[in-house]
Amino acid sequence: MTDVSKLVPFTGYYSMSVAPGAFLSIDTIELRSMSAPEKTTTININVSMDGRSATTYPFDDGATFDGVRLSIPGQLTLDFTREYKDGSLVSFSGRIGDTNVSGETYFNQVPLSAFVGDYYDAQTSKPALAITKGLEVLFDFSIFSGSPGELERVHSYSYLPAMYVLMFSERAPHSTKFTLMLGTASKNGLACSIQSAGYAPRLAESILSPSS
Repeated sequence: MTDVSKLVPFTGYYSMSVAPGAFLSIDTIELRSMSAPEKTTTININVSMDGRSATTYPFDDGATFDGVRLSIPGQLTLDFTREYKDGSLVSFSGRIGDTNVSGETYFNQVPLSAFVGDYYDAQTSKPALAITKGLEVLFDFSIFSGSPGELERVHSYSYLPAMYVLMFSERAPHSTKFTLMLGTASKNGLACSIQSAGYAPRLAESILSPSS
């Protein structure tokens, strides 16, 4: 039985030594709608054996992961070990096709819950974003208008835990798309680069500098 939730913690980019640039990546996208009780998680496994091209295998019916062994029938069988060693967080070994492989990653997925907090526009000091403990997202959709407004509930969004990227759009009839790059900013706490096509990125932080 396919169990996506068990594979999510292994999201990341794994370098392999079979060729320069060879890699395996486990790519996770979490979709959440405030009108639905549960989030939807999709995972793709990307494999590059030569560092020049890659093949994508959806983790769907037929693929399995029991917490250790990832199996995609006819394609790959890999055993994963989570153990910190010289900066590496997770390693794997097994077979991809007819080739024995091993790999490791220095990256780890970060859940959206790590970024719970209130964010303020560094230009105006006004609230720009809030992520609640219940993982609701509130956002000022007018942030690029020159006249900041109020925080409004985001009704659906997607989150990429390997890149710390949050994406959503305004509700109809508007169609502006927003991409938020989440992270930290030293003494300013949590930080977010708010991006939308046609506008310069806007910085929001949980603690504003005195000059802000």
